[in-house]
Amino acid sequence: MAKHQTKGKGQRGGTWHANKGENLTFSFHVNPAALHVSHSFRLNMLICLGIQYALRQYGLQTLIKWPNDIYAGDRKIGGILIENRLVGEYIQASIIGIGINVNQLHFPPQLVKNATSIRLENGRTDTIVIEECCIDLLYELLRYYQLHDIQDTEALRTSYNANLYRRGIPSKFAVQDQEVIGTIQGVDLEGKLAVLLQQGLQRFDLKEISFLI
Repeated sequence: MAKHQTKGKGQRGGTWHANKGENLTFSFHVNPAALHVSHSFRLNMLICLGIQYALRQYGLQTLIKWPNDIYAGDRKIGGILIENRLVGEYIQASIIGIGINVNQLHFPPQLVKNATSIRLENGRTDTIVIEECCIDLLYELLRYYQLHDIQDTEALRTSYNANLYRRGIPSKFAVQDQEVIGTIQGVDLEGKLAVLLQQGLQRFDLKEISFLI
């Protein structure tokens, strides 16, 4: 766990902004059992669902913004980055990096409309102790991880899709530098995002589509 992360990484080469000492940034290690690299999105789904489960102890109902951001309403409260070590075609080990906004009440102008924190969402007036928050969330997350079968793709996908941000709601996206209107249908077995566009249903991988929020 870092009290102040100066080089936080995000998806697609993005960065993670966190005020010093106010938020939770930590990583932990797991060894997924016999997980083929082609099924790596199962781990992503399981961790996202586990974070949602863990955040409930703070009174938060959250959604997953594909592929790995956690949203409270229309604002980001957390993000995940997973890095895997492979042996042949199987994942031997995974480092799960997680950032959760906890005590931060003020964000930079470019983030103020799109970011939130546990305290902003649940209205707590006292400062949450970051070390205790880390232990609590990690305990609940690992409990969720141990109780669910990472090999059961359909069960994970059903839960993930049921908690998917803006699923079934017409939304703006950028596709090949063009603004389009589409409706998220869910993710497929490979973790691609299925979006209903004017020309029909299309599936997108990372970097092929982005939200315009």
